[in-house]
Amino acid sequence: MKKIFIYAAVLFGICSFTSCDNNIADEQFTKMVLLTKNGVQDYNIEFTGEGQVELKLPISINGTSKNDRDVTVRLIEDADTLKDYNFERFRNRTALYYVLPSGKMYSFPAGPEITIKSGSDYAVFPLTLNLKEFDLYSNYILPLQIENVSTYQMAWSKYTKLLMRLNVSNFFSGNYNVDGRVWEESYPDQKLPISSTVLRALTADQCYLYAGNVTDSDEDRAGYSLTVKVDKNSYEDSVNDETGAEIRKYTVVTIGSKNADKNIKDESNGKSWVEISRTADPVNNNLENVVTKVYLHYSYMNLRDAEYPVKMIFEGTLTRSESIDIRTEEEATSH
Repeated sequence: MKKIFIYAAVLFGICSFTSCDNNIADEQFTKMVLLTKNGVQDYNIEFTGEGQVELKLPISINGTSKNDRDVTVRLIEDADTLKDYNFERFRNRTALYYVLPSGKMYSFPAGPEITIKSGSDYAVFPLTLNLKEFDLYSNYILPLQIENVSTYQMAWSKYTKLLMRLNVSNFFSGNYNVDGRVWEESYPDQKLPISSTVLRALTADQCYLYAGNVTDSDEDRAGYSLTVKVDKNSYEDSVNDETGAEIRKYTVVTIGSKNADKNIKDESNGKSWVEISRTADPVNNNLENVVTKVYLHYSYMNLRDAEYPVKMIFEGTLTRSESIDIRTEEEATSH
């Protein structure tokens, strides 16, 4: 009797395991529609003279079997998710919140719906950004979500929502390491090192950054923005004989600001510069290694204590390195 009981228990366990395994297999074949890129994503948008930029947002159907039907997907703005994201990240520091683009800043030229055709598991939403409507001193996130699908299921919520962090760029914008110091004019021996900064594009040849040790986390940062404008016709070309690097140095660089009260001045006597060095990657022929350097020397007024304004001075070199795929889009996607 004991042996019969053990055998029955083992048999029941095998059947239970098989049943669970079949459930997992069924879940694997449940087709769901999702945004291929989801969550918080950075979109680096190169500044163009036309003012309009076209982006493509991929939509996918998961699963291991072939899609056998047309699937219509509707995409909408999701302001509530941006509101939640801002509060979770910054709490009551509302001056740091990302800004929701207005309806004039973007559009879906083909409408808010797109159809994934039978036989395909993929389609793209065309999205147009109108940069002329952007205040480029603001930080924007465009929040989108899949509202509904005509068939199959929508994926879990986090896979149907996208927060597009929109970063407008030009040829010298980006994240920089800094070898520089900031100090009070009255105390030149007390220099504070600066380790990093960000240059953000305003036009094809102009960026802004925050003065001295002011950072993105400072609520009054907007008042300390200064501009760096490059005369793209004022360059000198050379080649490094040792490395083979092709170097272009822009020698006419203008420092300014929209904040007249900060009294931002160029202290370099016209010797600020921007230098871009390009070297073929020694391993991957499809890549080019680019090093951008920016030398700045300027002064500004620290007005955080209105009764005791302090003149501050910054001097240093900003450096950023990146590897760029030099293939055309057609070359990069061909097999």
